[in-house]
Amino acid sequence: MSKTSGASPFVLIFDGACGICQRSVAWIAARDRGDRIEFLPLQSEEVRERFPSIPRSDFEEAMHLIAPGGRVWTGARAVEEVLRLLPRWRLGAWTFRIPGVRLVAGWVYRMVAGNRHALGCGDHCALEEGLSDSEAH
Repeated sequence: MSKTSGASPFVLIFDGACGICQRSVAWIAARDRGDRIEFLPLQSEEVRERFPSIPRSDFEEAMHLIAPGGRVWTGARAVEEVLRLLPRWRLGAWTFRIPGVRLVAGWVYRMVAGNRHALGCGDHCALEEGLSDSEAH
C-alpha cells in the first residue's frame, strides 16, 4: 500500500504495526503526487541498513522524515515538513508558525504516539468492516 522508490528524495520512517501510522502513510501517499516521499516501516531491515546511526528506539518513539542531505525531522516537526512537501497542504505547514502551535502540536503528537496502539485500529475494526458506515462508530 505504501509507495516506495529508491530514488525518492525524502524517506518517512513509521511504525508499520500501527493502524494510525498506516492510515497516515496512506493519506500522505495519496497526496504525494510527485512521489517525493519514500515510506519505510521501522520494522524493515532496510531501515537499519540505510540509517544505522539512528537507534531503533528513536524510530519507535516517533516518525522520522529524512532529507537527502541527512537532515532529520521527528514527530510533529516531521508532520510539519511532510505538509510542506505536499503541494495542496503547504498552508497546513504554515500554521505551525503561529505562536504556540509547534508546542501544542508536539504535545499532541507525543500523546498520540505514546498511545498509538491503544488508539489505532485493533480487533474492533475487523468487526466493523462488515458493518455499513452508519452502523460503525
